[in-house]
Amino acid sequence: MVAFRAMKIAAIRLLLGLLARLPLPLARWLGRALGTLPIGGRRRRVASNLALAFPEATQRQRAGLERRNRQAMMTTLIETGLLWGRSRAWLTRHWAPDEQGAVVEEALASGRGLLLVGGHLGHWEASILYGTLELPITYLYKPPNDPRLDRALTERRSRFGGEFVATGSAGMRRALRRLRAGEAVGLLFDQLPRGGEFVAAPFFGRDVPTMTLAWRLAQRTGCEVVLGHVVRVEAGWQPRFLPLPGLAEETDPVEAARRMNAALEAEIRAFPEQYLWRYRRFDPVSGARRRGPVASTTPR
Repeated sequence: MVAFRAMKIAAIRLLLGLLARLPLPLARWLGRALGTLPIGGRRRRVASNLALAFPEATQRQRAGLERRNRQAMMTTLIETGLLWGRSRAWLTRHWAPDEQGAVVEEALASGRGLLLVGGHLGHWEASILYGTLELPITYLYKPPNDPRLDRALTERRSRFGGEFVATGSAGMRRALRRLRAGEAVGLLFDQLPRGGEFVAAPFFGRDVPTMTLAWRLAQRTGCEVVLGHVVRVEAGWQPRFLPLPGLAEETDPVEAARRMNAALEAEIRAFPEQYLWRYRRFDPVSGARRRGPVASTTPR
């Protein structure tokens, strides 16, 4: 089993290395072409999630979105080879002008620390690389079960800098120190909680388990919170930022989660094909800590 895992990681590295040699237009063409094929798992979950998120859409409209999402996810996979294998100069040339990038500069200039939160929207590996290229940043992440895979991922993600810390008590302490020192910390908050602190909060009109880690970091440090993603555009990838003011002062974790989910939902609606719909985001809430009423803000 150990030898098989090692061979699997070596094969993935070889494949991504080969993909890194492709021109960006060809890589995207290949992603769209492969995405038209009825391959890949969890298609039933994608269809179910899209039906829950967009009940007003017709079956034909959702089928079209599912096909575009499959193409986008395949393109994301192929682009990862380029993102992990190309030079700093190449990557910099392919960043489109950012959207509201000044909010990041203002947050860092405040000296209160910057908590950069995001979801599985756009190209999250591009988001990570953008952060390591532009900021001194520490990322909190959930490591895979295989230590070899964890080391391989961290090696590629940190090649331009950045610190990667596994979530947990030690990670929480490290993040608190960084934020109190006025530095930046990043995390994905739409991951399915494996335990610990989370609440049920609305997302596309349905209560979903939402981790409270970001809210707890903001409340304990008084840091600025900014929602950030890097989405695919014609020129390459575009960073997008949206300030989330007042989370540090929010005393209700459900309201904090509601606001974060609402901001993420608005961004997903702008780029619905680029969200990871195969993720278990709409799994039933079980044992979530709920405090106070939860009201959906999703337009009908």
